Amino acid sequence: MADEAISTAILTVATIIAALVLVNAMYPALYSASGSILSMNDRSTERLRTEVTVLTEWFPSGRPQDIGLNVWVKNTGSTAISATDMGKADAFLYTGNGNATRFPKSTPPDSWSYAILSGNGDATWDPAETIQITVHYNTSGGLSPGTMRFRLVLPNGVYAEDEFAYT
Repeated sequence: MADEAISTAILTVATIIAALVLVNAMYPALYSASGSILSMNDRSTERLRTEVTVLTEWFPSGRPQDIGLNVWVKNTGSTAISATDMGKADAFLYTGNGNATRFPKSTPPDSWSYAILSGNGDATWDPAETIQITVHYNTSGGLSPGTMRFRLVLPNGVYAEDEFAYT
C-alpha cells in the first residue's frame, strides 16, 4: 500500500511539473497571438467606422491645360480623418482606354489638394464635413471625351469612387 501511495504522489508531482512547464512554454505564444488579434480587431473597427462618399465632380469652364478637376467628397462615417492621414491618401483618375493616373498629394505638375468646406476650423476632416478636392492634371493634348472615374483611397484602405461623363 505504501508503494502505491508513493508512486501516486510521484506521478501527481510529475504531472503538475509537466503542466507548469507546458503553461510557461505556451503563455508567451498565446500572449503575442492575442496582441495580434487585438491589433487586427482595432484596424477592422477603424475601417468599419470610416466611410467617405463622392458627391459630385466637375471640370472648371474653359478647360485650361492644367485641367483642375474639382470633386466634393463627404465624410459619411463616424471617424474623423486627420490631416496626416489625408497627406497619405491617394487620388486616381481613370480616363478610359486603360489609362489611369495616380496623383500624389501636392507634388506638381500632376497633384491634388483639398480644402474642408464649412468645417469647424480645425485641420481634421470630421464626420458630416465635405471637402473639395482639386486634381491638377497637366495634359498637353487635352482629354478625350468619354466616361471617367475618380477614386480617393485613404491610408486604411477605405475608398470612394464615382464614374462621370466628360464631354
